[in-house]
Formats: sequence, C-alpha cells, structure tokens
Amino acid sequence: MNKVQITPFSGDLLDQVVLLLQQTLHADPISRSLFVRKVLIDPNFDPDGAPVAIVNGRIVGFGLSVARRLPLEDAPPDWDRGYITLLAVHPQHQRQGIGTALLQHMEDYLRSRERKLVLVSPYAPNYFTPGVDVNAYAGGLRFFLKHGYREVYRPISMDCNLLNLRVPEWVQQREQTLLQEGVTVEPYCPQLIPALFRFLRAEFPGDWQRFAREAIARIEQGDTPTRLWVAHEKGEVVGYSHFEGERFGPIGVAQSQRGRGIGQVLMYRTLQAMRLQGLHTAFFLWSDDRTAERLYNAAGFTETRRFALLRKEL
Repeated sequence: MNKVQITPFSGDLLDQVVLLLQQTLHADPISRSLFVRKVLIDPNFDPDGAPVAIVNGRIVGFGLSVARRLPLEDAPPDWDRGYITLLAVHPQHQRQGIGTALLQHMEDYLRSRERKLVLVSPYAPNYFTPGVDVNAYAGGLRFFLKHGYREVYRPISMDCNLLNLRVPEWVQQREQTLLQEGVTVEPYCPQLIPALFRFLRAEFPGDWQRFAREAIARIEQGDTPTRLWVAHEKGEVVGYSHFEGERFGPIGVAQSQRGRGIGQVLMYRTLQAMRLQGLHTAFFLWSDDRTAERLYNAAGFTETRRFALLRKEL
C-alpha cells in the first residue's frame, strides 16, 4: 500500500478537492461555487479541520469538520459540540484505511477545540445534508457505525412536481376564514420586517433569520417579493414561508397558532409562487415523517432521500 499523507486544506487544492467530491459523492452534486459558499467563506471554516488525503501526489480523500467560533444568531450555544459535514474517499482507494485516518484527524481536531460531542451533520448554516444518506451511501453509514457513531434519528428529503400542483378547495376556504378572523397571508413588504424578525427570534432562533435577511436583500435588489410569504395578525407575524430557486422552505408557524391551517395556506401560496416563476420542482432537504404526514403529503411531496443523523461522544 502506498503511503498516505494527511495535510490541511490549502487554496491550491481547491479544484482537485471539488473534483474528488464530484467523483465520490454521486448523490450530491458539489460545484466549485457551492464549495466556496458553504466551506471557504464560512466564518467558522478552519483548514486544520479540513484534512486532505494524498497518495503519490494525487488527492484521494477529503473531510470537513467544523468547531463553531462565532455563535449562530440567537440560537442556544453549542460550544460543546463539533460537526462533520463531508467525508469522501475515492472509490479506487476505499477500504485502505484512508477514511479512518481522515476521521481520526477530524476527531482529534475537534478534541483540540475542546468539543465533547461530534454530530454528522446538522451544522447550520452550511450543512450539505442532514446526515448520511442511508441508501446512496450505505457503506458510509456502516463506516460511521463501525467507528462508534450512533443514530439520533432519520430525517427525510422530499420533492414535489409543481406541474401537478392543485390547491384544494378547503385550503382556499381556510384562507378566507383566516382573513375573516384577522389573519392576512401576503408576500413580503418592508413594513412587516420588524414584526417578522420579532417572530423569528421568538419562534425559530438561529439560521432562519439569515434566510429571511438574505431573501429580503435580494427582493430589494429586484427579486420577486413572492419568494417570501408572511402571515400576520394584529400587527404581529404568526407564520412565515420562503423559497430559493427550487428549494422550498423554511416554513413555520408560531407554536400558539398551530392547528388553524396557517401552515397549509403558507405552503400552497409559496408553491404556487414557485410554479408561476416557471419552476417544475420543489424540494427540501430536512423534515420528519410526522410533519410530512401532517403537511407535505397532501401537496404531492414524496420522499426522495432518507438520512441518518449521527452522534459520538469524544
């Protein structure tokens, strides 16, 4: 077996690392632009936590671990934990101990940053998937379980064919009833910004504020206001939904307002807006079976991927 060199990521390796990810992670197309946005300009990125495996001058493996340095906006602190969001070994070099060496390097890095727990891979804001795809990367799941990781739960990803979208009559009736009760569902307007962020801080602290902030910035630069929908009552926001390209969500309703049909109205309004933008498909990466049954199935969403979110005590 040829000697394996493990070295921290450096900029001159960018194209080779991206090529490796494209050759290895067949279910997750990762472009150079996506890698730059999710990895290199992430304020928590540290090259020491991104080991590269090299054999005979060729990159054959890459891993990405993150120990948060800057807190996520209004979210509970997570200084005790680290995250692994990527691990790839070229198919021709698997089962040679390279993945184990990369994993050991990442765990040692997280320990050096005083992390007590490692998670694969619910790192906000820049996770690629919410865990290991149990079908596309069954071998990867076995690898992590072999190295002491255990499943926390299994999130699902779903897709919806927007060409077949039909808004049920009961949803239209529910929207009219909500309007009579004082709840208005409408696209973004700047007057709603203060109430929107009060709602997000109270109900969904963390990465949702970034989604809203970036969407609003693009709307104010000319993007369509219908990419962001708001439900409000008596001057307070009670629900919110959003899309970016074909990615649907996040969507959420204030806990005290659930059960009124606000989420369904927001969902269909957002999906209709996507359809009118000429999009054929809507997808999201992360939900659970209970929410799918309660909300998404009726709109034609079907499960496309299932993940295993993993954890290990360090």
